[in-house]
Amino acid sequence: MPTIAYNIKDTPVRFHWFLKNEVQVEKPEKNNGPSKREFDSLELSFKNEKERLYNLNGYTYKHTGEYYSPDEKDVGRLVAVVADTGIDHPVNAAISARAVIASPERIVTDEQVKWCRENSLKDNKNEVRVMCYNILADLYMNLNKPQEELFFKYCPKANQRVFYRTPIFLKQLRDFIDADVSIIFLQEVDMSRHENFIKPFLKTMNFSSIISTKVRQISEGVTVAFDEKKFRSIYSNSFALTDLAEESDANEDVRKILKSSDVSLERFSTRPTIVQIVMLESLENGTIFICANTHLHHNPLDEHIKALQALVCARKVMEVYKEKKNEEPTKNFRVLFAGDFNSTPDGPVFPLFSNGFLSKEDRHWNCDVDIVSDDLKIEGKLDCLTGTPEYTNFTADSQKEGFVGCLDYIWGIDVDAVRVCPMPPHETVIEYIGLPSVHSPSDHLPIICDIKL
Repeated sequence: MPTIAYNIKDTPVRFHWFLKNEVQVEKPEKNNGPSKREFDSLELSFKNEKERLYNLNGYTYKHTGEYYSPDEKDVGRLVAVVADTGIDHPVNAAISARAVIASPERIVTDEQVKWCRENSLKDNKNEVRVMCYNILADLYMNLNKPQEELFFKYCPKANQRVFYRTPIFLKQLRDFIDADVSIIFLQEVDMSRHENFIKPFLKTMNFSSIISTKVRQISEGVTVAFDEKKFRSIYSNSFALTDLAEESDANEDVRKILKSSDVSLERFSTRPTIVQIVMLESLENGTIFICANTHLHHNPLDEHIKALQALVCARKVMEVYKEKKNEEPTKNFRVLFAGDFNSTPDGPVFPLFSNGFLSKEDRHWNCDVDIVSDDLKIEGKLDCLTGTPEYTNFTADSQKEGFVGCLDYIWGIDVDAVRVCPMPPHETVIEYIGLPSVHSPSDHLPIICDIKL
């Protein structure tokens, strides 16, 4: 992607997109981007100075707008962009570092998009479409290793790179938004990817996005995005689970349990996990959705840690919910709690949320033989709005290594689910063995449901 850095506050910017006339010659083991000579020899001139239209020598004008979607004819060509910030400012131009490559014939989520379009909400003011999606942070993609040593070794390295995955993800976003998704919960969102691509791209579709990064200087986190034509944000904050566990009176039982085991205390205390809370007020009827978003600890050997993290999250969400209901009893508050909980339906998180209780006899306490367990309780229960599909994460390869299971959920309080979008067909998911792949930018799949407003 061509890149221009500018910082001219509140100044409108017009982007003019060009494609190089010549197709780039493939260079084995090297990117086929522009040479320094090509950068230095860019010749920009006015085609129409009054209307501020441009010519770029050696390039063909294609489009004026916030972004450009290449087609088959553009494959192998470099993209150039001219950024015009007005008559009183210099005009900047840049060339993409790599030539356009062919897009996959289909994307893993195409059938979900089709379902959303077939169940259109465009004329339905009584329902809201909600999506949750772990988009796979670039932060954790160590691609310096040989292909056979990569975590996703079945996926070609080129298809794991962020500059390949990001455009596919942005297309997914656009397709789902066009298909009436109004509230989006994302996990594993790199801060740089959010600021440079996701946030400005969403803005072109009248969506706002709020990101909260993990603690301990981790540069990825969770994001809530929403349709500004339907909602407005009235509150946003995030909380480190370690702080909530240490400081909240409600979590005295958590502190007691953790003090019984140095190993579990260290494990819980060093996790950078947060819970993000964003309140969205419906412009249609004033209903306020308390939207909570999290990404729990990943290690399958630490299921008891996930249960404690989930407990701390739920208590904070319910605390905010009850406070707001007491402060404004005439308003209608509802809770949406989504995320990657890194726990399957037979793990400890699902019964804790569904029943409001996890027994001290639960088998997952055996993850730490030294810990002194106790019953975990939350005041109330949460309803699982998206059910328990066979999997939301699929990283198995042909040797049966990896993981297949349901880790992602959308929970609700005082929320009625109307319908749930089916998951992609299994044959599509395994077309390239596992996820991520040529047609999937993440190892997770989005989950989607429609709820009553």
